[in-house]
Amino acid sequence: MAIRGGSARRVLAWCALGLVPCAGRAQPAKPSTALVGSVRDSLGQAIPGAELRMGGGLLARTNDAGGFRIAEVPVGHLTLAVRRLGFAPLSTDVTLRAGRVDSLVVSLVALAAELPSITVEDDANARSHKFLAGFWERRAQGFGSFMTREQIEARHSTSFADVVRMVPSTSITTVNGRPQIRFHRSVTTRDCPPQYWLDGQRVEQASPDEFLPDDVEAIEIYPGPATVPVQFAPRPYQYTCGAIIIWTRVP
Repeated sequence: MAIRGGSARRVLAWCALGLVPCAGRAQPAKPSTALVGSVRDSLGQAIPGAELRMGGGLLARTNDAGGFRIAEVPVGHLTLAVRRLGFAPLSTDVTLRAGRVDSLVVSLVALAAELPSITVEDDANARSHKFLAGFWERRAQGFGSFMTREQIEARHSTSFADVVRMVPSTSITTVNGRPQIRFHRSVTTRDCPPQYWLDGQRVEQASPDEFLPDDVEAIEIYPGPATVPVQFAPRPYQYTCGAIIIWTRVP
């Protein structure tokens, strides 16, 4: 229906006053601000390589001094998830205001495990057998693929994905610019992600670049549900088809 001249002028006036929506009017950008800070342990020591995430998306990683800077963060209330290998993950609520740079200091607690006492005469291999008895028992059974600290060092790899690259039934792909490990069990299974476990604890939505080879003592890889030990079985209806179990360095 055509709009006559007088009606068209009235519509434009109403639009200018905000009484009716204006076609083609650009929506104002949602305000954002910057956030700086640091991630430290309970003793105040810097934690490099810690990840800060919001809603599953990676915002930043801390530098060698444990510091971070996020250039653009939405103004208002949000929840940041902070995670680093060897530390308990932490979620913290922050409220950011426009027109200023807010700062945040996060303290992570190291994961502690009750381990049997050792004598100084024990070598690294003997300590590994003491602390990782379950790993060595499952390795003796022959199901899955297993890597010891000695084998990890022999790879001379700087990334976890490269460490496991040659393991049977695994492949390395890239998703959103990040390396991902996938299991290929059959032609009908094209994208088969693993469930990650760290020191016996399930790690949700993990990525291999979260784990540094220097921090890893041993690895267990089970490419199919039939080979996964009962204690590492996926939750019902969870979309995974295998498991990668990571054990951190033995002291």
